[in-house]
Amino acid sequence: MTKEELLQELSSKISSGELNKSEIMTRLNIAVTSGESAVVHNEPSRFSPTKMLYVLGAAIALIGIIIFVGQIWDQLGSFGHIAVTLGMGLILAIMGAVLLRQKPADKIGAVFHSLGGLLIPGGAVVLLNEMNLVTAWPLALTFGVIFLFYLMLCMVQKSAVLTFFAIANGTVFIYLIVQAILGGAFYQHGDVYAYLTMAIGVSYLLLAHAFRSGWNQPVVSALSFFGSVGFFGAAFTRVFDSTPWQMFYFLLVIGGLFLSAHLRSRSLLIVSTMFLIAHVSYITGEYFADSIGWPVALILLGFIFIGLGYVSITINKKYIKSVVA
Repeated sequence: MTKEELLQELSSKISSGELNKSEIMTRLNIAVTSGESAVVHNEPSRFSPTKMLYVLGAAIALIGIIIFVGQIWDQLGSFGHIAVTLGMGLILAIMGAVLLRQKPADKIGAVFHSLGGLLIPGGAVVLLNEMNLVTAWPLALTFGVIFLFYLMLCMVQKSAVLTFFAIANGTVFIYLIVQAILGGAFYQHGDVYAYLTMAIGVSYLLLAHAFRSGWNQPVVSALSFFGSVGFFGAAFTRVFDSTPWQMFYFLLVIGGLFLSAHLRSRSLLIVSTMFLIAHVSYITGEYFADSIGWPVALILLGFIFIGLGYVSITINKKYIKSVVA
C-alpha cells in the first residue's frame, strides 16, 4: 500500500465514523491544542552536538577565567579581587537571565548561568575575606542570601540549572548554619553531621521523586545519586561503634533496594547494592577475620556478592529499565 492509498483509506475511515481524530492522535502520541493545531511530543534528546559544544565551551571558558585571574591576582587590589570574582559572576548571571528569557530554546542562557553559578559563591567568599569577615555566621548568612537569590531566579525563570545552584547553595547554607550554632570543628560534632547528612540525603531523594516530570527533570539523576550516597554513606559511619546500627543498616540497604524498584531509580539501586556489599564485607572482616571459618566466610561472601549482582540486574530489568534516575 502506497502512502497516498494509506492516507485515502484513513480519510475514508474518519468520514465514515470508524475512526476519529482523537483516537489517531492518541495512537500517534500527538496532543491537540485549543486551536486545533497538533504538536508531536518527542522524547527530549539526552545528547546532542550542541549540548556537547555548550559544555565544552563553558568548561574551556571557566578554565580560561581561572588562569587569567590567577595570573593577574597579585596585581589587583581588594576592589579588583571582588570585581573579577563576584562582579564577573553577577554579570554572567544577568546575561544568563536575559538570554534565557529571550532565547529559552537555545539553552545558551543556561551556559551563562552555569558560569555565574560557579563564580558567585567563590566571589562572595572573596568579598568576606577582603572585609576580614570569614567567620561562621557571616559565611552562613552569605550562602543563605545566595540560596535565596537562586531560589527567586528559579521561580521566575524555571530552569533546571537554577534549581541545581539553589539546592547546592542551600545545602552549604544548612551545614554552615549548623556549624555556626554548634561552634568548634566539624569532627567534634560527627554524630550531628552524620544525621544531618542522612536527612539531606532523604530530602534529595524526595526532590528527585517530585521532579520526575516537568522542567526540573534534568537534575533528577544527580539528586538521586547524591541523595543515595549521602544517606547510605552517613548511615554507614554509624556502624563502626554500634552493634544495633550494624544490624539496622542491613534493613536500611535492603529497604533501599526495594525503594529503588518503587521509585524506578537506577542510582538508588546501584548505591544501595554497593553499600550492602561494603557492609557485608565489614561485618565478615570484623567478626570472622581471625577465626578458622574465615576462608569459608570469604567463599560465602563471594556467592553473596554474585547473588546481589543478580538481584540488582533483575530489579533493573524488571522495574527500572524504562526510567533512569
